[in-house]
Amino acid sequence: MTTATGRDGADATGIATTQDTAVTRGSAAARDTAVAVFGTGYMATRVLRAGPRYLWCRTPGPAREEGFRPVPGPVTEAHSAWAVPGARIVLGTPARTGAGDYGTVPTREAGEVERRYTVGSPYSLGHVLCNHTAAPSQWAALPALLERTGEVLRRVHTTFDEPHALDEPPGAARLARWLSGRTVTSAAGRLRREALIRLGGARLERAAGWCAELGNGTPTGRGGVLLLGGLALGSVIPDPDGAGCSVLAGEELSTGSAAYDLGWAIGELAEFRLVHFARSGDLDAAGRCADATDALLRGYTEAGRPGPPGPALDDVARAAVLRVLAHSLDYTAFVGWTDRLTGHLDVIAALLDHPMGTIDGLPVTRAGRRTGHKTEEQ
Repeated sequence: MTTATGRDGADATGIATTQDTAVTRGSAAARDTAVAVFGTGYMATRVLRAGPRYLWCRTPGPAREEGFRPVPGPVTEAHSAWAVPGARIVLGTPARTGAGDYGTVPTREAGEVERRYTVGSPYSLGHVLCNHTAAPSQWAALPALLERTGEVLRRVHTTFDEPHALDEPPGAARLARWLSGRTVTSAAGRLRREALIRLGGARLERAAGWCAELGNGTPTGRGGVLLLGGLALGSVIPDPDGAGCSVLAGEELSTGSAAYDLGWAIGELAEFRLVHFARSGDLDAAGRCADATDALLRGYTEAGRPGPPGPALDDVARAAVLRVLAHSLDYTAFVGWTDRLTGHLDVIAALLDHPMGTIDGLPVTRAGRRTGHKTEEQ
């Protein structure tokens, strides 16, 4: 399954996703080696065999306002040093798309730039979360893989004393525009109307303030760090044996708060834990997501690595809440409307009141209903 932004992750709301509806073979030239092609209005992905490994190719979708961001030379030079045993960053190699490369999945015109990444598997951790029984080794290794990823992310954030003059993360920027009243599709407009009813204006203003803080770097506005632009589980590709992973990066390099990258991944895990697995009653899977969240934070924050202290946990939790809200927005903007989103907004309301619920779980009443009332944000 893929996220609404087409980042090959999972749709934790239980919404039908683009891999359910838009999987196709590639062009005739690539048909013999194509494993899958899928995407949304935000991004299209095709996965090809490349000998014993796999070539992931990604290109901007037709509804995306900006293309992939360039990778500064110093980042290219530094990225190999970010690797740790069991995890590495992979920066894509630019190439041009050909007619029919992505089959029936909507893309921009032929000749658009795509990024190509050579990795070990044809599926991401997002896919594993969606169908963990089909990938038992990778599912069992999820916490360990994310702990190693946390170590890598720490190196990304602490390599440069002065971050490059890059724009704010695109996900936070899209959400900020929507919160200000700009809606790019009728479905996104409907989501805003539903959000005003179910979340209320005060919660939406709170979310807008958090977006501004992330873009400024820290809640006090003191600069920022180099960001991947949001660590997406759909961009973490496990090795076939689950012993290591590759993180696809470079398309959304940004400057902002270190909490953003951490929170973006934790928000995905929170969606699975609080929505998808909660609905199915899969408590073991929900517990695995909680373990993976703890492991990611542990890998990022444990002593023994250079650099300043990591971001405050409250800031990471707020970023995670924004990720959950941004997923709903991106689904309406790049896929369409589904009535399941209204129930999703109820969970988001609770998280806006109790952002640490993305890490610790939401409070539950005696009747077994989640509530976000009278918590640390009120």
